[in-house]
Amino acid sequence: MERFALTTCIRRVWIMSGWLRQEAAIAAGMLVVQRHQVELRNKEEEGLNVGQQAAPSGGDMGVDSQGRLRRVRLLDDYIVPFECGL
Repeated sequence: MERFALTTCIRRVWIMSGWLRQEAAIAAGMLVVQRHQVELRNKEEEGLNVGQQAAPSGGDMGVDSQGRLRRVRLLDDYIVPFECGL
């Protein structure tokens, strides 16, 4: 039984499209992992930078309402942002 040329071409295209789908899925997964690693690295660097800036100035570290680290001054009953001069 002979294969027709059209059937052979369609089969090749179908196989190649499967390969391309797999390659696209792998590439998308790699991008997600890379983005996650960059975000983790940025958070670590940000944490180190903030900690290094606060240490020489003698400020304590606090967290604002948005979850970011900030330098603060502790008074008797109040916590004042470091940027607010007294």
